[in-house]
Amino acid sequence: MWQEFQTIGKKVVESGLVESNFGNMSVRSASGDTFVITKTGVAMDEIDRNGIVEVPIFPSGNEKSLAEKSASSETAVHRKIYQKTNAMAILHAHCPYSVVMSLLEFEAGNLSIVPVDSEGKLFLGKIPLVVGGIGSDELAANAANAFCGGTGMNEKQVFGIVALGHGTFAVGNDLKQAFRITAQLEYAAKIKYLYAAAKNLF
Repeated sequence: MWQEFQTIGKKVVESGLVESNFGNMSVRSASGDTFVITKTGVAMDEIDRNGIVEVPIFPSGNEKSLAEKSASSETAVHRKIYQKTNAMAILHAHCPYSVVMSLLEFEAGNLSIVPVDSEGKLFLGKIPLVVGGIGSDELAANAANAFCGGTGMNEKQVFGIVALGHGTFAVGNDLKQAFRITAQLEYAAKIKYLYAAAKNLF
């Protein structure tokens, strides 16, 4: 399994969707009771078999295990999404245009990014913006709520969201699909940003 993490981690960095030391990803286990997630501090383009850890989806007790303590700082967000949806994989990236557009849209009073490009409109629809600190229970709850349709903004299923000033979360049947959705989110945000900037020049 770690090879899939390694492959996607390198693609995410090479695509400019995240800096090496930022971002995280996870995969739901076959049993459905646990998920495997990147460890905290692990560079996305340097993942090996020691760079991932398995943690429960529904933990018992308040005591954190050694595995839990070494897991990504966004483990709570991944866990809540797995608890509330049927997602099989999650990818979180600090995509620059998505982060910028989240701030601009929020300052304008909007709670979503509406793509202006044809592909974004077709495949993504309105992209929900969610708030909450890094790895916080607030972000976890808001992210899971957005993915399970709690925002009421989309008629279609939500596959990608943007955390305000932070980055994207994308879900899929595997990490490859989550990567593709992440790339679509960033492309839609980039086109919208460049379109808005160009309008001020002409």
